[in-house]
Amino acid sequence: MSDTLLPILDLITDHLDRQAKLLPDQDFMVFEDSALSFAQTKELVDQAARALLATGVQKQDRVAMMSNPRPEFFIHFLAVTSIGAIWVGLNPKYTADELDHVVNDAGPCLLFGFNDVEGDNNQEKLLALAQEHQSIQKLILFDQPTDRQGTSWEDFLLQAQNISGRQLLARRQETNPLDPAYLVYTSGSTGRPKGALLTHRGTNFCHVIAIERKGLAKRRLICNFPINHVAAIGDICGRTLVGGGTIYFQERFSPGAVLSLMAAEHLNTMVGVPTMLQMCVSHPDFAQTDLTAIDLLAWGGSAMPAELLQALMDKTNCTRCTMGYGMTETTGGVTYSGLHDSVEVLATTIGTPDARQPLRIWHPDGRLAQLGEAGEIQVKGDFTLAGYWQLPDATTAAFTEDGWFHTGDLAMERPDGNLQIVGRMSEMFKSGGYNVYPREVELALEEHPGVAIVAVISVPDPRFQEVGVAYVVGAETDAPSAEELRAFAAQHLANYKVPKQILFLDELPLLAVGKVDKKALRSNH
Repeated sequence: MSDTLLPILDLITDHLDRQAKLLPDQDFMVFEDSALSFAQTKELVDQAARALLATGVQKQDRVAMMSNPRPEFFIHFLAVTSIGAIWVGLNPKYTADELDHVVNDAGPCLLFGFNDVEGDNNQEKLLALAQEHQSIQKLILFDQPTDRQGTSWEDFLLQAQNISGRQLLARRQETNPLDPAYLVYTSGSTGRPKGALLTHRGTNFCHVIAIERKGLAKRRLICNFPINHVAAIGDICGRTLVGGGTIYFQERFSPGAVLSLMAAEHLNTMVGVPTMLQMCVSHPDFAQTDLTAIDLLAWGGSAMPAELLQALMDKTNCTRCTMGYGMTETTGGVTYSGLHDSVEVLATTIGTPDARQPLRIWHPDGRLAQLGEAGEIQVKGDFTLAGYWQLPDATTAAFTEDGWFHTGDLAMERPDGNLQIVGRMSEMFKSGGYNVYPREVELALEEHPGVAIVAVISVPDPRFQEVGVAYVVGAETDAPSAEELRAFAAQHLANYKVPKQILFLDELPLLAVGKVDKKALRSNH
């Protein structure tokens, strides 16, 4: 790999150690009325890491946390990964079924979380997970434990006194940079989420490249993404750590709250998926909010409409913009726009590759695609996932025989060198920047006793870019109404996965081979 301006350190927490020396008193994480400097964060991370060792956590043990985005999440992430264990993030908005799948698959030995989270019913979810999954040896709660079960975070930290700094250092020195550091669950064509193992080396490498290509040093920005998403773990928190910036946490995305915080704290970077940014622009407070401190607009997850981008640039007087392409399995981005590219390039392309991250456009004929030809984006290097957790066949299938990772996305190179996404090899679509896999939705709906078969497609949407439409063939008796089926889906799927429209047919159109003709379904829209 080519040289980088910033050092690529061995462990993710090595960058915290570096910043605690370089910028000890600078605010690193801010939440409501409290702030933690880099030095204070390091002290808390080291204390939590020693407590984890005292509890008996071994290398490559999984440790899970369910939380909204707030400083405790990232402190926990850094502590767990620093001792060679594997961190697993859980989204409080997930249903019991979705949480059960992840916890059953990952098998964490410890579960951390918050009881008191308004509207998320965390207490019942945490207790159910701790009681129903034998791998979980202890439930640790950051707020007041219930009478029935749980250890407080304060009592957990007391165990740190049983582990010396030398013992902590020894464990960290045993951890290999190519060891998996965390599991991020991402769905596939089978419809069941699978855990992508991401490494220390890949994470640090991608962060350094992104900071250089995207101008992300010394950023002051908001984190309000779910903690189980690479956007929160890496794109916001990890890059800001490596780049020496400051993170302002919000437990939930609210366009009014985002605008208010950005103005009050004079934040210099506005980030989000285009759906979030569109909601900010459409908010009644947008016109009178002072956003002139912003000198960088950053987005990902889906394409930014040109009109939206121009509105943001006009409002902020910002001339620097950054976007690109990546996915969970690539750990970070693998293409990058120029900071001063035109609105047309920013709205219609995914930028250019970086020579330090080998990328090719591979034609279906088994050759490099020529200029203007569509082919699959494939990438290669030790920054990609180490594999899918406990799925050796899926891991093997994800790579070519000579080590190129299949992204499943189709793109072509334009004459100006920028790449343009032209389609997806799978049926996955993005709704509000989040991946939705039709087969997962179909399987959930087909669990209803009044449903015979379901086909889910995506259609354009002015707010979320794409939304799901479910075509349903009911059972011979007791077929549900559309409202009943939506309510049923909401019990088993996160909200962004629930189809926005449910239509009933007597039968689905089929291809000659017997598969559902989804092209025919799309022709209805």
